[in-house]
Amino acid sequence: MNFRPLILGHRGMGTGEGENSLLSLIRAVQVGADGVELDVQLSKDGVLVVNHDSSLKRTLGVDVEIKDTTFRSLRKMKLVRPDGITTLERVYLELPEESFINVEIKDPLAADLVVPLVKSFNAIDRTLFSSFWHECLRKVKEKDEKAKIGLLIGEDARGKNPVEYFEELLAYHPYSINLPVQLFDEIGFELGMSLIRFVRAKGVKVALWTLNDPALLIKIRGEVDIIITDNLRGIMAALGGKGERR
Repeated sequence: MNFRPLILGHRGMGTGEGENSLLSLIRAVQVGADGVELDVQLSKDGVLVVNHDSSLKRTLGVDVEIKDTTFRSLRKMKLVRPDGITTLERVYLELPEESFINVEIKDPLAADLVVPLVKSFNAIDRTLFSSFWHECLRKVKEKDEKAKIGLLIGEDARGKNPVEYFEELLAYHPYSINLPVQLFDEIGFELGMSLIRFVRAKGVKVALWTLNDPALLIKIRGEVDIIITDNLRGIMAALGGKGERR
């Protein structure tokens, strides 16, 4: 069988212009991704808004903090549109029902709200809840023990004993550990692959972000379960189509 990893479009079609917009997320699935990775913030009135930054300044050129603004106000500013910001609810309404969605929780306060929303779409099985705020993922599991959680690994891992650190992470009973592709530059390819194999040997999936190099993908194919990419077209071409996932 032609098994391949799950391919997710990073913020839709990638970081930059249009990222996390409804158009970008829909386009990623149209191009052939199995789903998308997106980020959620919480508005002042408790709406799950899809945006990476806490502010809209970088993406839309408006110096507005999402947590300090009601969703109604965002609408009045004409920022809620297909090429602007959208809501997590709208994403589940618009994307195909089979799409896999990695919801990265940027605001820990959103942890109590994401699971009920996803459950309202009967989409727990096709959703991965991830965050650098590992403790907020405990709240996700409290809401539904079947929820898939992915522990995002960043700079906090530097200087730690890899085996001891990952043993601590496994106590969360994660579905996946989401590693940055830069780990190969920091600790070397062979050590990086040893770390990936160690995690997978524990029955935990490995997601790699943000992998944009098709040559690297081919090199590690069969060793990683989820690929999150800004270079969706290049990665899909390297895989030669959809194939069959494991």
